[in-house]
Amino acid sequence: MYEGVANRQRGQAFVVMLALLAALSLAFVAVFDTGQVMIAKLRLTNATDAAVLSAATWEARGLNFAASMNRAVMANEAALAQSVSLRSWSAYMNRTLANSAAVTRWLPYLNAATEVLRRFWQGFDRTLQPSLGSAESIFSTAIPLLAAAQEVLLQSSEVGALAVLHDTLAANDPMAGITHGGQALLLRSVATSRGFTSRYSGSDRTRQRDVVLASRDTFVRERNARLSPLVVAPLVRFEKRGGTELLGFEQWRGVDTLSLHARSGLLLGRWRERVPVGWGAAADGRQSSRRGVFGNSQRVNPRATRLALGGLRELRHYRGIAELRDLSSAARRALPERRWSVRTTRAMDSIATSRTALGILRGSVVVGGERLFANSAAEVRFEPRVMRRDRRAELGSLYSPYWRARLAAVRSGERFAASALDGGPDPLDAVAP
Repeated sequence: MYEGVANRQRGQAFVVMLALLAALSLAFVAVFDTGQVMIAKLRLTNATDAAVLSAATWEARGLNFAASMNRAVMANEAALAQSVSLRSWSAYMNRTLANSAAVTRWLPYLNAATEVLRRFWQGFDRTLQPSLGSAESIFSTAIPLLAAAQEVLLQSSEVGALAVLHDTLAANDPMAGITHGGQALLLRSVATSRGFTSRYSGSDRTRQRDVVLASRDTFVRERNARLSPLVVAPLVRFEKRGGTELLGFEQWRGVDTLSLHARSGLLLGRWRERVPVGWGAAADGRQSSRRGVFGNSQRVNPRATRLALGGLRELRHYRGIAELRDLSSAARRALPERRWSVRTTRAMDSIATSRTALGILRGSVVVGGERLFANSAAEVRFEPRVMRRDRRAELGSLYSPYWRARLAAVRSGERFAASALDGGPDPLDAVAP
């Protein structure tokens, strides 16, 4: 009896084992499917992040290159101003020593020393003038070339950024592609980049001119001195005036003068220029009718200034302030920022797509039907790494190469707009952070 019951129950354990094996098989398939989908999700996310960051990095490097070109132009402008100043000062010294030698010709010992200095400086000036003229020609030639290199790179910046984005996406995930919504986001990024910088030309070059003038050193800006002999200080004194200026946008001009001044009365009255002692001037660029200040030489030493301008040594190498690019007026008014965003997709044909795997996906990658979607964004910001000496915040511009790229949070408006163009907002996409 018991043997019969045992025979009837012996097959029940086998049925339980089959049910357990089936449940384990389904669990294994679900886990495997989920793992495959999660791997695809992570790969698409990383590929999208890398792609959009590469585009932002390309643009940041382009802005830094433009800033370096602006700095190189400013350096050439400063060197050219320095050269004009040296030519003017050398001509002034040449004239001053010649006049001094004429005055001291009847003083045996002083005349000999003055004559030696005069001959030395005359020979020195004959060599210096053409040498500096050649240097000014090089500086003047380099300026438009640097400006042209800047313009070419910035004009092709968007094309290069898009090419880098596509190449990076394909290299990291060959199965990924950009959706229609993602293409719209990229077109928006390109459109906004067009108004981020402006080419300043004509009278708008005042911004470049201000930067150039601020970059002059003390020797170029003003060469003033006053000599008052102790014995006759109340009666006479020597006034040295000079400086180099950018007249308009087209010519650098330097003037140096030295005049003997005396009072209008014996011990009282205004100081007035009596005898011009030395003068010199130099210029490079187009002729200009503007009158500069030149260290207040026009007012203090008017006669010597007229003599200096009458013997002005002009060159025609300089072509004027270059047409450079900087942030547009709209970009300068706000915190300068460039943004790139994109939406990508990846087919699920080659991996399992069980409902369990599709149902657990959350985050920046979402599943719609049998496809994965990813949203990513990156920003280009002006971030100086060196603190100013005056501790003031430095505003963004294309005169400092401190542009950096970084990943950024995807904005809800970008997410909904892209998903709507791709067939409507996905529930999972709507709740993604």
